[in-house]
Amino acid sequence: MPFKDWTIDLGEFQIAAWRRTTRGVLVDFLVARLAWNGEKWVCITRCDCSHGFPHRDLLGRRGGLLYKEEFPGLTLNEVFNHAVHDFKTSHEAHASFFNAH
Repeated sequence: MPFKDWTIDLGEFQIAAWRRTTRGVLVDFLVARLAWNGEKWVCITRCDCSHGFPHRDLLGRRGGLLYKEEFPGLTLNEVFNHAVHDFKTSHEAHASFFNAH
């Protein structure tokens, strides 16, 4: 099972990602958006396929897991690519949601 992990630096934010494939087919992944809180990197939202289905966990600073968003009908590749794109382009909106909760 080939495994690849990487980080995308966005200044005060980062995207940490990894994926595992079997024979070129995506079988497992994690994409996490991290924010620098002045002391350490904190996960503010993540997308993965744990629990047997692809989903995004929306997190709050005070409340931990606030909401689990499912992606019915999408393939693992589609969810993975959507998460990377979304996390690159809307990190400030996710950070404000995280800080408000």
